[in-house]
Amino acid sequence: MVPSWKPRCVGSQHAIGTAPMAKPITPTNAQPANPRPASPHPDRPHPDSPRARLWALPEERRAQLLDPAETEFAAHGFAAASLNRILASAGMSKGQAYYYIADKADLYGAVMERAFQRFVTALDFTFGAPVDARAFWKRVEALFVRISTVLIEHPTLACLARSFYESETSRHSLPQSFIRDRFDGLIALGQSLGAVREDMPASLLKPVLFTMALETDRWFAENWQDLDESEARRLNGAALQMFRAMASPPP
Repeated sequence: MVPSWKPRCVGSQHAIGTAPMAKPITPTNAQPANPRPASPHPDRPHPDSPRARLWALPEERRAQLLDPAETEFAAHGFAAASLNRILASAGMSKGQAYYYIADKADLYGAVMERAFQRFVTALDFTFGAPVDARAFWKRVEALFVRISTVLIEHPTLACLARSFYESETSRHSLPQSFIRDRFDGLIALGQSLGAVREDMPASLLKPVLFTMALETDRWFAENWQDLDESEARRLNGAALQMFRAMASPPP
């Protein structure tokens, strides 16, 4: 059953820990028994950077900072979010925080990385191996519908998506390659099936299609709360048709 529509950007659905963070890890401290990778995406920070130290923490320790940060950014966006409120909720001093993050933008980036991973998990979508152009576009349509459904079911993710487009700083919280590599792979698959045009240089076609997809996503993120569910789904379908018309081989 789909939850009530028009998600209100009031924060995270996570439970937020209230105990203060332990003493920051230093080279002389014992490391976690099961250290985690420096970052969940390929553009990992330098091993000695604050963000890398954050990702090296056990999940529950990271959540003690990231949960209240997610709540704040989802409720207020990037610019209006208060680092002081976040640290107060996390029970951390600024001295402790700056061992794990460089600044507010760095913390926002960490929140968005984690949210993106949660989005991918919630999406639970396997594109599969379509055998022809018709099957390819059917899978793209199913992907669009699934993305829309996930954002309806997870209002915090919808609110964070909206905040992503606030400014240059927020837009650079996730490396473009984080999404771009997946997008380019999708276009290449479509071309191999005759579903996507090949009459233009890849260096022109892929950026144009990616920009269109990004701008469509931005519009939905900024207007999501003003649409009722049926209108959102209608526009989602219309946007897909517009994208398909541009991407398909010319008649």
